Amino acid sequence: MHPQDERQLKLTRALQEADLDTVLAVLGPEMRWPLKQLRSNLRLVFAAAERDHVSLLHPPADFVTWLQGPLHETVKGPGTAKANTVVARLSTISRLYELLMDEGVVLRHPLRGVVRPPGERKVEKVPPREDIERLLVHARSDPALFAALTLMYRHTFQVAEMLALRWSAFRPEDGTVLRRRTLCQLDDDSYAALDRLLAQAGGPLSSPAGRIFPFENNDALRTRIFQVCREANLTFVNPAKLRKAGLRDFPLTPDQAGFIGDEAYALARELASRLSDEDTPAAP
Repeated sequence: MHPQDERQLKLTRALQEADLDTVLAVLGPEMRWPLKQLRSNLRLVFAAAERDHVSLLHPPADFVTWLQGPLHETVKGPGTAKANTVVARLSTISRLYELLMDEGVVLRHPLRGVVRPPGERKVEKVPPREDIERLLVHARSDPALFAALTLMYRHTFQVAEMLALRWSAFRPEDGTVLRRRTLCQLDDDSYAALDRLLAQAGGPLSSPAGRIFPFENNDALRTRIFQVCREANLTFVNPAKLRKAGLRDFPLTPDQAGFIGDEAYALARELASRLSDEDTPAAP
């Protein structure tokens, strides 16, 4: 028997018997997802097909209607699957039938044209203020990291913008930093953090050159933050979330936050307030 014919026969029998193991053994490597995830997404569909005597090889006219049962089922019972789970299962089954058509095992795609339900939007939360303050306490022993976190939190510096900062952009005499878009007047904490780094670099009289921060790239900074978060027994504080927390916690001017106009700054603050874990207004 030709190898391709043997492959088709194996898949045909597997579909007739609702044999998920054999289907995944043959087609799993071509289905884009890890085997464990494929099995999780397809297990209930194959089990329901065997139980209800529904042919997966020759799906009946009401296949899509029947499919809603196993799509929405979990160990908790019928209709308990979340929207993202349903979407993942439907995507997996659809991909399976695409491959079965390519193999010549089925002649039509029973899910073609089916509208997938919208997935759930994950609500992103920014860290509470007390977690950030705890992180800053643990970061004080690393002046460069402490200054980086302080600028991101208190002046919403973006990572790329901050890592590109050079000493020539900092004016210690008036506490300003020339940012990518604005001239930023630093608050006292941010000024003190940068002034401490400047002293390590030789002080203002030495006119230090080069970049302010020693981190080679975004990954190096994130790794250092991750290490300190572990020391502080905190969940990793993403720099983007740290910036959003700053918008929530400090009533900055647009220039201080790196925004060119009032409208963009107002929209950013509104978003940050919606993502907040806290119900209290921004701190003065």
